[in-house]
Amino acid sequence: MLLTFAIPAVALEGDVEQPLTIEADTAVFDRNKGTATYDGNVIVKQGTLEILATHVDILAPENEIQQVIATGSPVNFKQEMDNKKLAKGKSTKMEYFVSDKRLVLTGESELEQDQDKLTGNSIVYLIDSGEIVADGKGGKSGRITATFFPSKAAE
Repeated sequence: MLLTFAIPAVALEGDVEQPLTIEADTAVFDRNKGTATYDGNVIVKQGTLEILATHVDILAPENEIQQVIATGSPVNFKQEMDNKKLAKGKSTKMEYFVSDKRLVLTGESELEQDQDKLTGNSIVYLIDSGEIVADGKGGKSGRITATFFPSKAAE
């Protein structure tokens, strides 16, 4: 079962133009292949986007970062939205496609903003537009769960 919806707030516009920084306990770089592997307490930051993981692989052919693949138990992320609210999520694997500004969460995935919460086996988050696609297939229940609270403006 798929669910598509747009949250009214989108990620801070300037985040994607900020440098991508990575901290870890260890790192292995292969310039010829355009790859880097980070292990142990990995922190990936780009503007207000922050990803915390156990292991991260970076794909950067021709010295251009294209993809960040993070795994952990769980991997956590958070990002400030244009409306200053915080969006956060977690899953067992996250793939960040830098040029597409797309974050893909797979395995026991969860996404929250304020009290609103979305869970499923996979969640695709389009950072620019705030659009989210959730899928429950392959998860414990095979379904997604969405909980939304009325906004104060609607009261």
